[in-house]
Amino acid sequence: MVTDVPDPAAPESLRKDQRERRARIVRTGLRALSGSDYDKIKVSDVARDAEVALGTLYRYFSSKEHLFAAVFAEWQDDLRRGLGRAAPAGGTEGERLRSVLHATVRAFQTQPQFYRLMIVLQTTDDPRAAEIYTPLDTLFADVMRAAADDVDETVVSTLRAVADQGLRAWIRGRLPIEAVYQGIDDTLGLILPR
Repeated sequence: MVTDVPDPAAPESLRKDQRERRARIVRTGLRALSGSDYDKIKVSDVARDAEVALGTLYRYFSSKEHLFAAVFAEWQDDLRRGLGRAAPAGGTEGERLRSVLHATVRAFQTQPQFYRLMIVLQTTDDPRAAEIYTPLDTLFADVMRAAADDVDETVVSTLRAVADQGLRAWIRGRLPIEAVYQGIDDTLGLILPR
């Protein structure tokens, strides 16, 4: 639901205390999503747990999707930092790509609610949520580029499609998680033979 309130201010235009309040709301939403599915979380509960009035929350976020796009951005930044701290295992480009793709799939396997949220955000009608999410919809491509210096864009898009298709089937209960990993490995074997 998109509210009838004026457009929320861009985060960079907020005063320090407002940025801190907005960040507290996002962290509270992140904690809520870490323990539950998106569709079970009430915005009013996030406001209560962040110790702000519901109207205050809506000054920063126009809708639940807008709020959780910011939450997803925070989670994804944490994931990228975690992947960046550890050098990908393996000496060859294919081994490094396998390492980071497996780590990314493992993150969604551990917290599948974030992948379900990603699907919601990919289909959002909320322009404010889409504005946050659209640049984030590059997670697989970004982690692959970090693992292999000169990875071809065709390789990136192929592996991204395989991982995404596998995770979508897994999240719907149509494919075991082992098949997602195997699909990545099989595709890497075809694209980048040893």
